[in-house]
Amino acid sequence: MRTIVALSLLVLTLPACEKPKAAPPPQAPELSILTSIGDSASTIEGIAQFAGQLYVCDWKDGTIYRVDPANPVPTAVGTLPTKPGTAVLGITADADGNLYFAVPDPGVVYRVAASRLGAGDFDAGKDATLFATGATGANALVIDAPGGHLWITGGPTGNLYSVGMEGGAVSTAATGYTGVSADTTVPVRGYLVNGIAINSQGVIHTANTGTGEISMLVIGADMTPQTIATLVKDDRLIGADGLSADSEDNIWVTANFGNTLARVSPRGEVAIMATSTPMDGTNVLRFPAEFTVVGNTIYLANLNFPIGANTGQPVMGASVAAVTLP
Repeated sequence: MRTIVALSLLVLTLPACEKPKAAPPPQAPELSILTSIGDSASTIEGIAQFAGQLYVCDWKDGTIYRVDPANPVPTAVGTLPTKPGTAVLGITADADGNLYFAVPDPGVVYRVAASRLGAGDFDAGKDATLFATGATGANALVIDAPGGHLWITGGPTGNLYSVGMEGGAVSTAATGYTGVSADTTVPVRGYLVNGIAINSQGVIHTANTGTGEISMLVIGADMTPQTIATLVKDDRLIGADGLSADSEDNIWVTANFGNTLARVSPRGEVAIMATSTPMDGTNVLRFPAEFTVVGNTIYLANLNFPIGANTGQPVMGASVAAVTLP
């Protein structure tokens, strides 16, 4: 009500011959496919960046690719010791460029040292070291500031895990704080604790893929939540997968089921920033999963499952999409 009154007073003070000028419509971002990964049998979900270089991992054979956005031809720089077809979900980099990879079925996180990426004698059995264990359903990854812990979401388990940067067995920080969607037509509804981001205040945010709920967890000194609250729960965020916090504490969200990139304000206001379908003339967002940010461009890993808004997708395989903000 206060907003309406203030606006009315503003209009009354304008000269009779003038009308309030409408705000110009926001400029749309540019959408494009940066590059394709592997071949038509390839699948990627996680994506990380270090020093402006992008990193993804192909489920087909565990190959780690590096992509330079300025010359986006994927270069194989290593391999994980996973069996062909093993899902590799979240990827993150630490301050030194070492990479961490979440593998949900065995519940582990692998670490690859930056110095070994691209080495001619790269050995998956030696260079991809077991960093964390016991993280059943290991999904998204984030390192807190000042880099004291790696946080791991547990996907369908509903768990949130943490482990110190020395690695080892994870601890369960929280569990059961968000529920399964009752809508059985949403096939991704089982991922209760999916994407993860930490804002400037140290508040952890996680995504419930099936309900479009973003939870906020304030972590105490004992590494468990002091409080858990809901930032937003919105049907437009069904399929919520990757999360990232910007400098203004907005939470950016990929909603894979809607082929959508959204921004959520600290007050829970949702703005759809980009969307596409297989037949809309762009076909850039293809069931987007995790993403990373370099400058004013958001790079998204296209998981490319042919469901939801991505039904009817004619292009097979994995790709990295680019959304450049104005």
